[in-house]
Amino acid sequence: MLDKAALAAAVVGLAASIAGYIEYRRALQGGSLICRADGKPGGCASVYVIPQAVIAGRVHLSELAPLYFTALTIAALLYVVAGNPWPLLLLSAGGALAVPYLVYLEVRVARAICMWCTIMHLSIITTLALAAAAALSGLGASL
Repeated sequence: MLDKAALAAAVVGLAASIAGYIEYRRALQGGSLICRADGKPGGCASVYVIPQAVIAGRVHLSELAPLYFTALTIAALLYVVAGNPWPLLLLSAGGALAVPYLVYLEVRVARAICMWCTIMHLSIITTLALAAAAALSGLGASL
């Protein structure tokens, strides 16, 4: 049960990361389907343009997110197939460490709420909670 829920949470994050990437690319072209640049919820465009959204001056976070969520989804799928939650736990924990900083960038630097970002953050935290619960129940069973 936890394994399929973790997979579902990872897939939701993957879908949001792909949608966010598409919106990012559209924003570069001057238009967007959903995102606005007005600082209100859905203000992804305001988040996309902050300098902190680019790593090493080259790679935008919107380009990295689908890669991360693909890895997270693969780890969740491996958990479903092999029953080992530890790779998923480690990968989601790494992502969860970044979430407070990313939320800070949205709220304090961009002064906007990116709906795709929020969905991805919730996906990471949910996946972490499910993987941690599975890992802890596995530890308890082995003691």
